[in-house]
Amino acid sequence: MAQDNVVRAEFARPLSEDAERSWTLPSRYYTDPAIWQAEKEKIFYRSWIYVCHESQIAKAGDYATTAIVDQNVAVVRGRDAKLRAFYNVCQHRAHELLTGTGNLKAVITCPYHAWAYDLEGKLRTARNCENVKGFDKADFTLPQVRVETLANLVFVNLDPDAAPLAEQAPNLEADLRANVPHWDALEFTNSYDFGGRPIEAGWKVVVDNYVECYHCATAHPAFADMIEIPAYENSTDGITALQIGPKIHADNSAYKLTQEDSIDRAYFWYLWPTTTINMLPGRGDVMITNVVPQGPGRTAFHNDRFAVGGEPEIPERQNYLQNILGVEDMELCESVQRGLVSKGYDQGRFMVDEARSGEGEHAAHFFHKLVLDALEG
Repeated sequence: MAQDNVVRAEFARPLSEDAERSWTLPSRYYTDPAIWQAEKEKIFYRSWIYVCHESQIAKAGDYATTAIVDQNVAVVRGRDAKLRAFYNVCQHRAHELLTGTGNLKAVITCPYHAWAYDLEGKLRTARNCENVKGFDKADFTLPQVRVETLANLVFVNLDPDAAPLAEQAPNLEADLRANVPHWDALEFTNSYDFGGRPIEAGWKVVVDNYVECYHCATAHPAFADMIEIPAYENSTDGITALQIGPKIHADNSAYKLTQEDSIDRAYFWYLWPTTTINMLPGRGDVMITNVVPQGPGRTAFHNDRFAVGGEPEIPERQNYLQNILGVEDMELCESVQRGLVSKGYDQGRFMVDEARSGEGEHAAHFFHKLVLDALEG
């Protein structure tokens, strides 16, 4: 079946422009391998994907790697202080060049046959190449990938023609700095997973769950004990969505807040397609999550924690985030993914009120529209 036919099929019920009257995407958009293949080409290979904070690759030779589905990318800080991103693959026999994060003393050396590239991606040495007829090192420069920074965060995009991230999310940086006044004082502390494993649910199920709090009062009792859900706020802008919990209960069953805790609100930013930026009440710790799609029914997470001065996490808070709230969401999403293959379900209805209250699902509708627009583009 042609890709266009896969993504342009008629819906039984409309995904309407009017969120108050709209139905959701059909279930096959979450389960069909052909849809997944279309998403790789039309969404992930054309979007800005979070890699790390600039401070994590601040020195010459520092690097960080990421995977955009099946495309591995490395971002390297050059001797000239510039960031460059490359497809993370040796031009000799396709071995991956770098893994994780680290620092390169001089060159990028392939672990397979020791071809070495400088930090600008130019091939410097290839053993025995002087004895190979017609061998020209200039033919083997590492292909570059777009790299940009926004609010000290590093993003890459495989699409050379993509609009700059600052144009697609024009208010995000100002919004982050306005609501996180200590943004520039944040330092990376550690990374961790929710539940210590990938989630058996597709990336769209994960984002659906993230961008609405209609489920919070019933599915996250401790969260709802800390953040007053009726006062919750939810808005969209550009390719971003923002949830705010403006009323907090210091004495709650999630983790207790003390007089030392200066942040008495919760903020949750979603950046299309796979980045979330989160600040819960407390001392101003920020967690940035990269949702890593691994197939139509499987997703991994890369969570980076940042704190002022690199202050360590409070154990009670970390336990709640990692082992309670995160696990609750994993279980919810996995149940939904199982339900999406049921013959008894195809489309649901967005619960959106006229006031666009914080408990409504208008941001989920916004997300579904972004998905469909991308696939049909």
